[in-house]
Amino acid sequence: MEKIIATDLDGTLFYPKDTKEMIAKPNLFFIQNFIDNGGKVILISGRSYAYCQKTVKKIGRPCMSISYNGGCIYDGEKIIYQNSIKNEEAKSIIDDIFKTYRNSGVFLMTDRGLSIHLIYKSKLIRWGFKMYYKTQGIYTENLMPNEEDYLKELNNGSIYKIMIYFGLGKRMQNRAKQANTILRNTYDNVECNWSKNVIEITAKNCSKAKGLKTLLEATNNTDKEIYVVGDSGNDISLFKAFPKNSFCMGHGPDAVKKYAKYIIDKFEDLSRYIYEK
Repeated sequence: MEKIIATDLDGTLFYPKDTKEMIAKPNLFFIQNFIDNGGKVILISGRSYAYCQKTVKKIGRPCMSISYNGGCIYDGEKIIYQNSIKNEEAKSIIDDIFKTYRNSGVFLMTDRGLSIHLIYKSKLIRWGFKMYYKTQGIYTENLMPNEEDYLKELNNGSIYKIMIYFGLGKRMQNRAKQANTILRNTYDNVECNWSKNVIEITAKNCSKAKGLKTLLEATNNTDKEIYVVGDSGNDISLFKAFPKNSFCMGHGPDAVKKYAKYIIDKFEDLSRYIYEK
């Protein structure tokens, strides 16, 4: 039976990080070999469509992609689905969370790139964030660092994903988890996922699992052997929808790992399971 790997990027295909090469050589060799031997790969990430295309170029082989946690679906030739959050809905969610939690900041992902709003108005703090972001090397999205950019995208941009950032540390992770539960119970028109110190919000019916099912149906691949692999809260929907071959990275939170059938330490470890069948 033909096999398909649907993989998350950060913490998964990009683990361990290689800020110069993007994909560590053992992971890259494995995924190239998998495709060369008849397998198919679907990149399925919270990252932008543009960044997923950059990853496809790095792999050097045909790949499909699901970006913005399901907000944009690419079948290998063209975009077949797009869904964004209404601007007024985005404003309401962001205002509610700020009033309750005074969280550190908000990131908006639109087709123009990544814009940011920080609760701290200090120019030094904003400069420090920009410098930190640059240290991420090849993993950086197209950053629009000015408050003016953020307001422009919030009011008029096509918002595919909102990331509400709570700050560093275990206490902030718990606050993010609590806030995520509240958002899920309050807003019916969006999907919310807890990912450590961040809540990721997409439009209704935009999740990794729904995106993958839509893509498989559109490309006549529903009868294939599907392997899903990830490491964080936005991957839980994949593990639930495709439990037979669900893999979570060993460094993922226990609250995520419990939904996967298998635990692996490195992405290339998938080879032990795929080629034994």
